[in-house]
Amino acid sequence: MRSAHLLASSLIALALVAPGAARTPPSSQQALAANPLLGDWTTPDGVPPYHRIRPEHYEPAFDATIAAARADYRRIADNRAAPTFANTIEAMEGAGRPLGRVASTFFNVASADATDAIQQVEEAVTPKLTRLPNDTYLDQKLFARVDRLWKARATLKLTPEQIRLLEETHNRFVRAGAALAPAARTRVAAINEEMAKLGVEFGQKLLADQKAGSVFLTAAEVEGLPEDQRNAAATAAKAAGRDGSYLFAATRSAAEPFLTAAPNRAAREKVWRAFVMRGDNDNANNTGAIIARLVALRIERAKLMGSDTHAEFVLEDSMAKTPAAATELLMQVFRPALVRAGEEMKDVAAHAAKDGISKVEPWDWRYYSEQVRKERFALDEAAVKQYLPLDGMVAALFETTNKLYGITAHERKDVPVYADGVRVWELREADGTKIGLFYADWFARPTKRPGAWMNSLRDQNTLFGETAVVVNNQNIVPAPAGQRTLISIDEAQTLFHEFGHGLHGLLSKVRYPSLSGTAVSRDFVEFPSQVYEHWVTEPEILRKHARNAAGEPIPDAMLQALLKAQTFNQGYLTVQQLSSAILDMRLHTLQSLPANFDARAWEAAQLKQLGVPDAIGMRHRLAHFSHIFDGGYSASYYAYTWAEAMDADGFAAFKETGNIFDPTLAAKLRKEVLERGNTRDPAESYIAFRGRLPNADALLKNRGLN
Repeated sequence: MRSAHLLASSLIALALVAPGAARTPPSSQQALAANPLLGDWTTPDGVPPYHRIRPEHYEPAFDATIAAARADYRRIADNRAAPTFANTIEAMEGAGRPLGRVASTFFNVASADATDAIQQVEEAVTPKLTRLPNDTYLDQKLFARVDRLWKARATLKLTPEQIRLLEETHNRFVRAGAALAPAARTRVAAINEEMAKLGVEFGQKLLADQKAGSVFLTAAEVEGLPEDQRNAAATAAKAAGRDGSYLFAATRSAAEPFLTAAPNRAAREKVWRAFVMRGDNDNANNTGAIIARLVALRIERAKLMGSDTHAEFVLEDSMAKTPAAATELLMQVFRPALVRAGEEMKDVAAHAAKDGISKVEPWDWRYYSEQVRKERFALDEAAVKQYLPLDGMVAALFETTNKLYGITAHERKDVPVYADGVRVWELREADGTKIGLFYADWFARPTKRPGAWMNSLRDQNTLFGETAVVVNNQNIVPAPAGQRTLISIDEAQTLFHEFGHGLHGLLSKVRYPSLSGTAVSRDFVEFPSQVYEHWVTEPEILRKHARNAAGEPIPDAMLQALLKAQTFNQGYLTVQQLSSAILDMRLHTLQSLPANFDARAWEAAQLKQLGVPDAIGMRHRLAHFSHIFDGGYSASYYAYTWAEAMDADGFAAFKETGNIFDPTLAAKLRKEVLERGNTRDPAESYIAFRGRLPNADALLKNRGLN
């Protein structure tokens, strides 16, 4: 599944737990006045002035806005007037806003274009951005004001949204440790600071190992690859100073297409090892020690907070509520998937045997599975990609959005961007009213973190009259200049998935920033994104937008084969994904860390116990599992499966109407889910849309596992 590592709520939450900073010396005042991150932004729509920002501007801007944030919170805490919703809770919504603006601007770049200079800034500011629980969420005077209001909430005559904000604010204080004894509060603050530092180190080591793991192949080793893959790899090698070679980065977007199409088994093994061993090589970038320390700290913090395990602590604030409930859903899907994977293994092994291979290795599965698919469905992934140009799928994305909601997209050339290849669109209502801005950063670059995600540069809210500005990221390998960039059906689904997150932020209609858009629980935030994936494989969309270079539509026979093949290889794919989710949950339900804990050995033992074949393995090995070690999804990777139960059921509602663009149902989805943000319990939002909660039935049907 796709990742949404840095959602809007994560960025702003990071900003609002920032520390105070030393007073700026008079000699620095002139430099601060010239800093493009500070003061008013005169850019179009008030977006970040990326065309003027240099790496050296960030740390001084953080220091200045951190000091301002401290002063804001201090004024609220020291207010001698009795606490009211306006002078405490609503005032906190306005506190630290310049810091939030700087943080969202910076961390968007830190994930998408992490140059050495940006990484140095990240290392410098992270400790500063994790000390504010001592000054805010652990501040006893501030907590006393919030707690007094929370206890009197039934008498305050608040709107439902205000009640929700009060409850969520109180919950943030409690979960930060504000209700603990002094010694425990101090220790929790120290743990949070160390964990933040370790998360940055994990991400930087992984990026460094990913860069170092790039594989250069010869012409003989890439023989038989589709032309678009060879051309892209040749261009990448030339840019790296190895003209005549073929470069394959240790990223999913480069490795998986290669493993699917490359006839050369030895070359497949090289690329597979480079990709799968990221973070687990015996070098300075090994992440094993960081993993062990992070898990130990999470266990310690959970116990200080009154929970037995980190997973229990995390899931208290989720739809699932308990690790047992989350695990039960995972196993409901994992068990039939493992059976299906065993059936798929027989077919894969039979085709591999034709090439004299007696044992299927992990680098063999995708290649021989593709041979099975070609035979069974007369379908060739390389041939399908010829009908899936990126620009055509973008047109499909915007048409889908228009048919569902009447929204139109208008490209903006006047908006400054942070990297080459980034494009910006303004989204408008049917009547022309501006909704917000959408930045698209779809292409891979050596400085970009792996995966796909959505960021928020600005959250919608009516308190300050602001529209949303969101960013989508993928790691699509760009075609050489002058050629069409072709994508796989999986990458097309990712395109829709991340835009679903984007719409969740853009279509929000709430008053308070901290309740806006994607600021919901992990196991609900994936519902709007995953349900959007369904439209990209609808015949109505593909017949119009899936076209080859000559402008010819995808042949009907190929389209029908593509649709029939949607459940093909789902045993393998589901076991891979759920193995990662199950190990995430098992790791974070440990009550203590075993002596001499070794992530690689523990992972191997767990996979063996689950019965996962070596030829399948995990989608995300622990050594490079960014979601849970630097992406905010620890004990929460199950959320993709939890949300998939909802998205399968939710899209079934559209199918039941006989019109996948049913305007009445689309309006209901928008009103009850996309516009609501975190203004009520997510279960209430889903029930308001669908009339009931889902189960795993539609999910199993969609994956062909029932």
